This record gives sequence, structure tokens and C-alpha cells, in this order.
Amino acid sequence: MIKIGIIGLGNVAWNVHLPILLSRKDIKISWICDTKIDKKKIIEKKNIPYFNNLDSAIELNNCDIALITVPYYERKKIFDKIKNNVKGIFFEKPFALNLNEHNYFSNNFNNYALTIGFQRRHMGIVKTIKNIIESNLFGPLSEIDINFGDIHYKFDGFRADRNKAGGGIFFETGSHWIDTVLFTSKAIDIKDFSVKKISEDYLDVDSSGFFKINNENKSEIKCKFHITSLKNTSNKITYKFKNCSIDLFLFDDNSNLIVHNKDSSVFIIKNNEFHDFPNTSLGVGASYWSEFINSFKDKKESEISINNFLLTSKIMQFFYEQ
Repeated sequence: MIKIGIIGLGNVAWNVHLPILLSRKDIKISWICDTKIDKKKIIEKKNIPYFNNLDSAIELNNCDIALITVPYYERKKIFDKIKNNVKGIFFEKPFALNLNEHNYFSNNFNNYALTIGFQRRHMGIVKTIKNIIESNLFGPLSEIDINFGDIHYKFDGFRADRNKAGGGIFFETGSHWIDTVLFTSKAIDIKDFSVKKISEDYLDVDSSGFFKINNENKSEIKCKFHITSLKNTSNKITYKFKNCSIDLFLFDDNSNLIVHNKDSSVFIIKNNEFHDFPNTSLGVGASYWSEFINSFKDKKESEISINNFLLTSKIMQFFYEQ
């Protein structure tokens, strides 16, 4: 039985992580800690101790894994309190603004014992496009375009303060898109990063940029991105091959990969190999937790171990240094 302590019970923890963890027979939630007490009675009805003070939670019971879902600015002080009391940590994204932060959190743990909640790595459509690229089904991949725009994105609460949020829409939401591109292309390095940004109150609200990916096949892939809260966009990643392009709609539940041929014909890809990989938030989250728990138990690295997110943190560093 693996014991888990939950630190922060906001929307993602409440709607995704908690029901997943409660459904597993190999996991016991040792305690939950959150400064707000509005859900305390519900949690205590499930016989889970609830604290608004982390020191009290730690004193009650050491756990094997901590799930940290609190905002970015609270991470370091919480990490410093628990790092010697747990064997593993699941960090909700966003994770780190630079490689120094990334290494600060990861250096004292085994790679398999830490992960970040970039859970879209476990979407069936993401697995499928990764397989297409690896198998060279449509020939070599030459370019990738990332487009995400949402005028309804809110800079409220802690997200309205750069010191608390860490960054703007690129850090909070764009990191999902960047991580997916790096994961699917099997990137091993990036270079020639450039970006033009529009900021409001020191928070990036619009950015357009470019970088090159070097992948495991020693290929160089050009990547463009546009992440914005100033207008709505097509909200997709487009992978460009010699004779076709493929659209991946990352934030759409139950979406399919759409192929556009050079002759203007369009068709849908459905890959039975990844039929059992879900495309909804709860299903994806459950699959992701399963891989993390299995890696933790077996003490073996996986594609969601902390060392496999270094390039995502590297791009965050490039972005916010410029």
C-alpha cells in the first residue's frame, strides 16, 4: 500500500487527482492539507485527516509520495518542508522557470520518484502521433506549428501577480503545448530560440516564437509557436511532413488526428494500438498515475520521470530570460 499526502485541494486536485486516487486499492491517502476548509467535512467523512497546517500533517504520518498542487510561488517552501519526509513527489504543472529550479527540486531524488502533471503525454492521440513520427510513416517530420489562443483565459487570483504566478499564459498553459511537442518529436536538444512578447502588468499575454529541435534520429525540426490570450486561434499542433500535415487538437476531449494531404483530401487517423489510452481528463489522469505508481514501485525510469522534462524547463528558461 502506497501512502500519499495531498498538498493543495484546488480544482485540479478535487476534480481529477482525488477521485483517481480514491479509486485505487493500492493507494491510501494519508492526509490532505489545504489552507481553505470548505471541503474539510466532505474529506473527513471519508476518514481522511484534513489539515490547514502542513507541519501538523507531517507530524501525523509520513507518506511515500506527496502530491503538490499549490500555486507556483508556494512550491519551494513546501518542498523544503517535505523533501526529507517523502520518497517521491507528483508536482502539478507548471513546474520550473529555469533549469536551476528544475535541478533544485530533482537532485536529491531518484528520477523515477518524481513527475510533473503534463498528463497529455498519456492521451491516445498524443501516443499515436508520436508513433507515426517514430515509424516514419509519412516520411521525416520537418516542421511543427503550435497555436493556442483563448480570450477567456483569466489572469485572476494568484495568476494576476507575476511574483506568485511565475509567468503568464506561456508558463501556465503554453507549457502543456511545448511539452507535448518535445515529447512527440523525441527531442534531445533545442537551439536558436527566439520570441516576441506582449506583456501586461509584467505577465506575458501574447507570444510568437521559433526554435529548432534536434531529436533522437539526428533530425532537425523547425518549430513555431503562438500562445495568446488576446484572440481565439485554431488551438492545435500541426505536424508537417513531406506530402501531408497532421493536426493534433490537444485540449479537445475525444478528438482525432486529422490528416491533410497535399492534394487537399482530408481523413481521420484512428490507431487501434492506442485504443485503450483515453482522451478525457479523468481517463488520462488515471493512466498517468498508473505509470508513475508502477515506476515508483519498480524503481525504474519511464517517459514521465523527472529527467524527461528537462527540455520543457529549458524552454521556460529561454522564454523568460528574453
